[in-house]
Amino acid sequence: MRRRTLVLAAVLVAVQAALVSSVFVAAPHPGGDNAAYLSLAHSILQGDGYTEAWDPAAPPHTKYPPVFPLLIAVTMALGARGWGALKAAPVVMSLVGVVAVFLWARRRVRDEVAFGVALLTGLSAAYLDHSRWILSDVPFVAFLFLALWALERLLPVPRSGWTGVEVPGPEGAGAAATAEERRGPGGELEAAAADVPGSAPAWRRVALPVAAATTVLLLALLTRSAGLPLAVAAVAASALRGRWRVAGIVGGAAALVGGAWALRARLAAGGQGAYQSEFRLLDPYQPDLGTAGAGDFVRRVVDNLSGYLQTHGARTLFDGAGGGLTFVAVSLVGLACVGWFLHLRRAGVAEIFVPLYVGLILVWPQVWSGARFALPLVPLVLLYAARGVSAGAARIRGLQPGVPLLVGGLVLGVLAGWAWTDTMARASSCRAAVDAAGPWSCAGAPTVDFVTAARFSGAALPPGSVALTRKPRIWYLRSGIPTRTYPFSEADGALLEAAESAGARYVVLDAVGSQGLRYVGTAVVSRPGSFCGIQAFGRQEAPTQLLGIVPGDSGSRRSEVGLELAPCPPTMAGDVAGARAVFEADPELRRIPLLDDPPRGSPPGGP
Repeated sequence: MRRRTLVLAAVLVAVQAALVSSVFVAAPHPGGDNAAYLSLAHSILQGDGYTEAWDPAAPPHTKYPPVFPLLIAVTMALGARGWGALKAAPVVMSLVGVVAVFLWARRRVRDEVAFGVALLTGLSAAYLDHSRWILSDVPFVAFLFLALWALERLLPVPRSGWTGVEVPGPEGAGAAATAEERRGPGGELEAAAADVPGSAPAWRRVALPVAAATTVLLLALLTRSAGLPLAVAAVAASALRGRWRVAGIVGGAAALVGGAWALRARLAAGGQGAYQSEFRLLDPYQPDLGTAGAGDFVRRVVDNLSGYLQTHGARTLFDGAGGGLTFVAVSLVGLACVGWFLHLRRAGVAEIFVPLYVGLILVWPQVWSGARFALPLVPLVLLYAARGVSAGAARIRGLQPGVPLLVGGLVLGVLAGWAWTDTMARASSCRAAVDAAGPWSCAGAPTVDFVTAARFSGAALPPGSVALTRKPRIWYLRSGIPTRTYPFSEADGALLEAAESAGARYVVLDAVGSQGLRYVGTAVVSRPGSFCGIQAFGRQEAPTQLLGIVPGDSGSRRSEVGLELAPCPPTMAGDVAGARAVFEADPELRRIPLLDDPPRGSPPGGP
């Protein structure tokens, strides 16, 4: 690798480290995914396997592939316990990601253009935002582009210069590309495939590149299930080039590892894959609406396409949408389509991956659509758009293609930089709130009330307790008490049946969203005698309430002034005095109890 390349890579690392530091906050993401990753990592370290410890039955986990939780487990093993330290893995992977994008892009364009693609990727709103949370999106991007870089060393594509055309060799562009393929690892691999003397040394020379490409591809596949299009693209590109041994090795490894993960998911889920049942629902958050038919999937594709073009694309790049931002984002996508088409004459893995991945996110439920799914496409869109711009500029006599590329890059940089300054301001406000009131303060009062109720329950409720909650993974992280999501159904008795199935004696009526009032509130109003009150947390107008579930008549009644909840018996309320002592020791909820204390729901001698 040339010295200039190493210098540019080092500059990218330094710039990205400064960008991430400027928006970093030692606070948790308010969604449940980060809590799930921490819980899974904790289970791995405790020797409990890859299990959902937050669920009362502790089933094998089948939704998130294990690579990212393993990275978090490494940080825990090294002593990370606070929210800031636990974010080491995504922060480091964000630095790896921009370097991976640069290395991949420079195999196709000049170093200056590749540097710009990587720099704009790191500055994009979605990349910066996801670099500071315990989420798998940025690690997936890093592994994805490391895999693309490694695979294109085996399956080289013609390199472009400023002009957007293939860089000619001594005998022309096509001859240069063919010569490169003969010299590269892929060419050696095919030479080794022939039954000729000297083939064994060729196999030894190519074994490391093939193993490296396959390994990084598997890391991407086992970081997010969305890595499946990459595996398919790698096999297809190898087959189109006639590189059958590459196709066999990469495809066989992906089928073995990915198939084992899929089989585990189906067996553990009773014949249903982890995402299958949710994927077929019209709305995973409203299962009562039923499953989607053929017409619904068509509408889903149309709605998702409209959403990504009009909203999600601009938010991915600029953290905003509408007006000029949407126009710039849509124009960028249009130029990228031109650039992608120009690459099809000698397609590589990336050219096949793009339509497969786009098709995947277009058939995904609309409620899941957003910047996190568009993020892996950012470097690809930027590079293809640069190819489209330079190819168009080459047709204008007297115009140097580097000029429109520089102007376009500056426009995108200014817009993304403007969004970065807004993100920095919000991060500064969040850091001040964290310093004053604890890490959960940035998530809003309803979430603070919810995690306060969870911490109280972990300190007060008797061992073996189980609860129904809206956010089971966050609840378990804060309390150590196993929990399941209460049913999203207003049917009479649905909540009580779910409680009986889970062995739950408690339910939480929260104000984080509308689901608590809609589903738990409806159940309590419908059958008040089956519930009793333990503790209310937070605001008087909309408190979070920890309720007990009783088999007989609790004495709670509806009256003219509203619902009057009878207090739960002391045996259900637990050690209230002990809970007060816990809050006195940690009033701002800075500690992560699961990582310091044994779960209250564990049997004696348990983890």
